Amino acid sequence: MASSKANSNLRSANTTQTNNKPRVLSARELQRRTAQNIQRLPGAPDPSTYISASATPAKRPSRFSSFINLFRQRYAALPAPILGTARALRYIAPALSIGIFFSEHVLQVMWVRGPSMTPYLNENYAEMQTESDMVLVNMLPLGSGWLWGPTKTLERGMVVTFRSPANPSHIAIKRVIGLPGDQIMTREPCPKPSQTVPWNHVWVEGDVDDPRKSLDSNTYGPVSMSLISGSVIAVLYPKMRRLKWWDWDKPFDDQTGADTQKELGDGYRQSVRDRVIKDAVHVEAPDFN
Repeated sequence: MASSKANSNLRSANTTQTNNKPRVLSARELQRRTAQNIQRLPGAPDPSTYISASATPAKRPSRFSSFINLFRQRYAALPAPILGTARALRYIAPALSIGIFFSEHVLQVMWVRGPSMTPYLNENYAEMQTESDMVLVNMLPLGSGWLWGPTKTLERGMVVTFRSPANPSHIAIKRVIGLPGDQIMTREPCPKPSQTVPWNHVWVEGDVDDPRKSLDSNTYGPVSMSLISGSVIAVLYPKMRRLKWWDWDKPFDDQTGADTQKELGDGYRQSVRDRVIKDAVHVEAPDFN
């Protein structure tokens, strides 16, 4: 009996010690109890919106966000002159890129050098050989619409820019006088008395009277249309004017407005137009099949 009673007292003591140990609450239970306590307070927020700090562990920042924060700290610590230059480049770099794209593919300003297009361009070259015209060139590709012009294709009379076949690093400016299928009565120094313009090519010449002052198709032959980069549409300096190339084939009385060609009088370069037999030969695209 004494032994049984001792065992009973020992179990009771163990139970009492077990009950006296602190209970470890889970994160969910701690959140629930905390929400209940807050709900009892007047003006307490909705318990569903309360999240215990212990229930939501802090997230470790990613490598990218750490890199961005480090970059911002280093950027803010730069000296004032360098920081000002960096801020200016933020605006200069996009503007420079847009400017380069615009000048290469939309509109470009060029200087006309030499006497080959006188008197239509560089009209004072004979008196002042150092003076050059500044022209505006439409760089839009063929078929996309020529600015300030009534056509979307190459036409006779256009003043175009192209890479010279004689010197590919040089951009030449000449007038288109012959299209595919036209027969051209050539002038010096072309060895042939006449030349038929083949498919996808044009015949270009300068406006100058002396053929020795113009390096054009009479020297290197018809020019491929793929070499043509733009069309001259206006002169910006020294006398601003619009070039109405579409009046090239029109009679003098039908030419509209004021233009260098009309100012130079009736019959301007009529001898050039007389050397062109339009559509003398029917040309077709080659069949590669």
